[in-house]
Amino acid sequence: MERLDRHGKAGCRRLAGAAVVLAAVCSSACYTFQPTASTPPVGTDVRVSVSDAQALELTQQTGQLSRTVDGRLVGASEDSVFVSVVTLRLPSEISGSRQLRQSVGIPRTGVEGLATRELSVLRSGVMAALGSALVAVVVRQVVVGGSNEEEPDDGQTIGTLVPIIRIPIGR
Repeated sequence: MERLDRHGKAGCRRLAGAAVVLAAVCSSACYTFQPTASTPPVGTDVRVSVSDAQALELTQQTGQLSRTVDGRLVGASEDSVFVSVVTLRLPSEISGSRQLRQSVGIPRTGVEGLATRELSVLRSGVMAALGSALVAVVVRQVVVGGSNEEEPDDGQTIGTLVPIIRIPIGR
């Protein structure tokens, strides 16, 4: 039984390691950008794909050379779209971080594609399942213990019980 026990623990460790790696890969998995043919409403998070020439022009405004501009749509006209982009993030003690934004006008002649940010139900479900599996593995290892034997501890306390919340009563 000792050999089976070692393999059971190793399998749980591999499962936990795989869950952590998969969670790290999918950490931005809840949202995805979906292409749109029409101009979305003002206030929508968008990704604008621009031409090479337009990317070079935007470099002077944003300080970054990129063919995609992620931000919030703040306006649109017949010949341009206006996107509020984050130009600087600073840590803040009160809110965690502060963002400095800049509105950028992009001529429609330089726009190659427009996509809106939407919740991905499939990816969110996968993340929820991974989180649940990881919690189940941790609970099994901490509360139940890692042994497959009938009474591996000869009647002693099984596993390590960790108090998570303590509520004082009567004080």
